[in-house]
This record gives sequence, C-alpha cells and structure tokens, in this order.
Amino acid sequence: MNKKRFITLGMFFLSFVIIFTLLHTYSMALTPKKHIERIEKFGWKTDFYYPRKQEFVIPTHSDSRHTYQLADVTFHGLEKGTLEQYNYRLKGNCGNHHLEAVLLTYKENIIDSFIQLSESDPGIVKMMDQPVFMEQICQRK
Repeated sequence: MNKKRFITLGMFFLSFVIIFTLLHTYSMALTPKKHIERIEKFGWKTDFYYPRKQEFVIPTHSDSRHTYQLADVTFHGLEKGTLEQYNYRLKGNCGNHHLEAVLLTYKENIIDSFIQLSESDPGIVKMMDQPVFMEQICQRK
C-alpha cells in the first residue's frame, strides 16, 4: 500500500513540474525580447508572473499628468487609445510593496517606462538602476 501511495505522490509531483515548466515556457514566449532587454538594462530581473498587457489611458487630469512628469513619462504627440501598457513583476523587495516595471508601447515600440509600486500603496517612479532605486526609494518607504 505504501508503494502505491508513493507512486501516486510521485506522479502528482511530476505532473506539477511538467505543468509549471510548460506555463513558464509559454510566459517566456509571450514576452518580447526587447522588453526583457529594456528591464535588464537597468539591472532588474523579472519575477515569475505572467506579463499583463492592457490599453494605457493617457491621463487628462493635471495632477495625474504631473505624477507622470515626475517619473519622466511624456505623452507629447500621442493620442488617446494608441498606447499599450505591459506590466512585469520585478524581483526585489521594497518593504511590503511589489514592484512592477511598466513599459508603454506605441505600435510595438517602447516609448517610455517606469516602476510602479504595489496596488496597496500605488505610485510610480521613473525607471532607474535597481541598486539606486533600492537605496533612494525603498529606504524612504
């Protein structure tokens, strides 16, 4: 009886590993190489989470625009509904915050990027080198 239980447990574990590997491979296939290159250029590593793609709504309220300007994100010459946003979870802890790299694309070209804090404490910061971010931003939180 123990041998049968051991085999069943082994098959369950093997199935889990195979499914995890397939999902990881699928996730990597969905991620454009230039996105990963842009993120790694600043010393960041992506965590294992599926990238989220959505339409980016250009803010119309002046306070929101000011927040993006502080993060060096500009919208000059762009029309509403033309930008797509890709979110990638980053490795690295900043207190209780999850960090995400957000890449804004226009016709599949990266036009801007920034770091977004977790939804529990939303905020954006300009894309910067990972060690500088951890020293200057995370220590303030």
